[in-house]
Amino acid sequence: MLNESYIERRMFVTFFALFPLMLALPFGMDIFVPAVPHITSEFQTTDAIMQSTLNLFMITTGVMQLWIGPYSDRAGRLTPSLLCALCFAIGCVICALSTSISILITGRIIQAIGAGGLLMLGNAIARDLYAGEKLAKVYSGLNGVVAFSPLFAPFIGAYLDVYYGWQSTFWSLLLIPIMVVLIYCPILGETLGPKKRLHTDSSIIEIYRGILSNQKFFYYTLSGCFGMSYFFIFCTMSPIIIIKLLHLPELVYGFYFAFMGTSFMIGSILCALVVGRAGIYKTCLIGFIISGIGGVWALIWHLIYGLSINNFVFPMLLMGIGGVFNMGAGGAGAMTPFGQISGYASALSQSMRFLYAGFLGILIANHIHSVLPLALPAIIHCLLGMMIFVYHPKTLEINKNTTKEFRIDH
Repeated sequence: MLNESYIERRMFVTFFALFPLMLALPFGMDIFVPAVPHITSEFQTTDAIMQSTLNLFMITTGVMQLWIGPYSDRAGRLTPSLLCALCFAIGCVICALSTSISILITGRIIQAIGAGGLLMLGNAIARDLYAGEKLAKVYSGLNGVVAFSPLFAPFIGAYLDVYYGWQSTFWSLLLIPIMVVLIYCPILGETLGPKKRLHTDSSIIEIYRGILSNQKFFYYTLSGCFGMSYFFIFCTMSPIIIIKLLHLPELVYGFYFAFMGTSFMIGSILCALVVGRAGIYKTCLIGFIISGIGGVWALIWHLIYGLSINNFVFPMLLMGIGGVFNMGAGGAGAMTPFGQISGYASALSQSMRFLYAGFLGILIANHIHSVLPLALPAIIHCLLGMMIFVYHPKTLEINKNTTKEFRIDH
């Protein structure tokens, strides 16, 4: 039996190798956000249209993962990772050279195809190597890697925009595909050998339908959808709230945006500790409660004092921590019933998260005037999530036989 110190070292190596794959999407989103008001003015467009560069990025990411997951289950992880890294690089170049909002949106969509594929592959690779509560810890750790982005990307993006122009933010993102080649490839390489790859006559739609029919997958994925939505809503709202409505300088934007990263980092550390003691099911319940408290806090503060920077960023700490609990434990719970088709399951789970967050972003695009578009979803998700999990404890139970639940016909 492997000792704990060896397992911890192995997990650290995994985190390091998957760092560039997990970083592509959040960095591709966060480094660009501080320049949104500037680009809106330069291209003479509206806030709602400019929001599409964020919302379509998320939706494209979700749709892309429905294809890249099945492809990676058949072809392995290495080749798709290199193709996605190339696509991300092409999108960055198009964005940097864009002269209109339509070209910028096109570049963002291409960039999202690569970023979404890399993120999905990072999660699938983790599932190749770990299972159960160890997988939950790995996912929590990878969330911690993702938290690196909101802590630093907005500072970098604001600095680049102010001193070198917004185009420089996209040129800087080319470092990510370079790191995929130089870090991930030599350290982990291919984690899904030919014997482990999926060989089936079933169509992609049939397999996805079968996965979605698994209640454990659906409910735990829903938990992840709720958790991710807080971070995306905060991200899309922040340039309008902080820079446009509260008139704070772009160079200090990163300081307030970092509250999202702080909540991500704290939540990842706490989730890794809690899930080992309380299990996946109870960790999700705790996440609903924490994020719900954050939503109520923001709502009450808004009703009493109206819009302020403190009312926007401080409640996000709780909503973010709870969101990470729901994402980390929810992601592990959703993946637990699946072994051989983990790429399909990871793709569908991640796709549902991003599509859910992206469509929520579209709904609030014309209504960003207060913290309510962030507070109300947290409260609603808390109530709905608690109701689902409390009324389906047996369905959501995780045990050693869970990985044997799902089968497909070859």
